[in-house]
Amino acid sequence: MKFIRSTITIISELIILVLAILWYIKTHEYEPLIAIIVSTVGLITSSISKFVIRPKIELQHKKTDWGRNTRGYTANNPPIIRVGIDHPNQYWELFWNFVLEIRNNSSLNAYSIEIEYLNIPEKTIIHGNFGKIEPLLANEKREFRIKVVQNITGTHIDADKYLKDKILEMMGNTQILVKYKDESGITFYTEYNWSENSNKLKLLK
Repeated sequence: MKFIRSTITIISELIILVLAILWYIKTHEYEPLIAIIVSTVGLITSSISKFVIRPKIELQHKKTDWGRNTRGYTANNPPIIRVGIDHPNQYWELFWNFVLEIRNNSSLNAYSIEIEYLNIPEKTIIHGNFGKIEPLLANEKREFRIKVVQNITGTHIDADKYLKDKILEMMGNTQILVKYKDESGITFYTEYNWSENSNKLKLLK
């Protein structure tokens, strides 16, 4: 209903502006100039209210912890492994844990929130979601937990190097697309770039 009312308001102000312009062209009087100014200000204000003042969902992430768990020795080892001397090959499960903060940085509620994860590693576990009709209220924050898992073989030195360096490459092309609406039903988008930890607010997908 609010969407219809605001649309009618903009159309009405546009019609008044056109009539005022025609009035001025015909008479060259001051009154239509005043009407043109008032109508223009009203049209700009209504357009800003409808399209610029919007809910703004923004995201950021931080890495909380990471580590490795051994899953046994590979066959590529000598018969006797000298503890503290040899660096045996093992099966490793590596993991990185993140907190993804999702915040509505506006004074307007966001509705019908849909989240699409693009180019995430195959073994990514996401704890957190929005219900189909669950809003994100003005200035509200939610936190999702994200765990990335990778299995490798190698020594503990290999595993530590992989832990340090590889996650940047694994998440290098990851993006998160958030689709949501305001109370008028207008759809907005936020495109989040994981590697840059940056947001792009959009009207079109």
